[in-house]
Amino acid sequence: MDDIDSARTVRPVILAGGAGTRLWPLSTPAAPKHLIPLLGEQSLFEEVIERLDGAPFLPPIVVANIRQREALERLAPAATLLLEPIKRDSGPAIALAAAEAGEDELLLVCPSDQHIADVDAFRDAVARAVPAAREGAIVTFGIEPDHPATGFGYIAASGEGTGEAARTVDRFVEKPAKDKAEAMLAAGGHYWNAGIFLASAATWRQAFRDHAPAMLDAAEAALGAARREGQSVLVDAAAFARSPAQSVDYAIMEKAADVRVVPVSMGWSDVGSWQSVHDAADKDEAGNSAHGGTAIDSRGLLIRSSGPAVAAIDVDDLVIIATPEAVLVTHRGAAQRVREAAAWFEARRENGE
Repeated sequence: MDDIDSARTVRPVILAGGAGTRLWPLSTPAAPKHLIPLLGEQSLFEEVIERLDGAPFLPPIVVANIRQREALERLAPAATLLLEPIKRDSGPAIALAAAEAGEDELLLVCPSDQHIADVDAFRDAVARAVPAAREGAIVTFGIEPDHPATGFGYIAASGEGTGEAARTVDRFVEKPAKDKAEAMLAAGGHYWNAGIFLASAATWRQAFRDHAPAMLDAAEAALGAARREGQSVLVDAAAFARSPAQSVDYAIMEKAADVRVVPVSMGWSDVGSWQSVHDAADKDEAGNSAHGGTAIDSRGLLIRSSGPAVAAIDVDDLVIIATPEAVLVTHRGAAQRVREAAAWFEARRENGE
């Protein structure tokens, strides 16, 4: 990273608006997954702040729900906080950041709820992406796959590519069936879409003008009428509500003319389900990860409790999550269905049960 280590040239944009319902009941709208410790003593948000600290990174812009204001001001005192009054997905969030940043700043868009084990590899990938971003490309970071995952979108790079340079993106692929994922791995040149992007603020603004002008218009109006209180920018609710709610993938990435990908292997996890928490967690010789409980004569368990102590005996491959309000028990293979339980619990609350 010699060419960018000497100066702080990249402005991180940390997206912290998700609710993390697939990690219910530990993750809730009031305490979403990026603000709770899942893989150690630190929260995922604290991890991302730490790996984006120091050269070549400028103080970050954090885009988050206004309900998180107190926690974020405490955890990121050097950041600019763009606080959304309502959720509008990643497209409008990035439009806000692009409208707030200086035109020549390179904006590194990072979700707040991912785990990256190899920070040096992450920083090296950013360095490799900088030249293409300075040329006006939007650069995405493709995770080199180690199995045919069906829970991620994929990025297909065109041609073989040479050296360390960013490669041209041929297309984005929706979450595939297993046979299609296996075929993409066998073909090579396909990467998991990590949702991490690098482009100048000017490039982002032009992309929004070309492909999603209503998002940029709403973002600029919402910032123009915002209330600024120290590091916090309270985005105007009426103006922001006029923005379409759409992910940046659909609004921009699948339409932009110059999109490139930097492949990287960096111990990445989206920590998107209890299965992925188990995959990324430290485990004992029986494959158990237990905090707030114990696994006796059991294998492959994930136990997390912020409420009662949990004891599991002679069971395998379960997720057991306990809080003072709720308990989840599911097979690890059904971890993607946890949203159903979260929806049931919220409906139950709304009915006063």
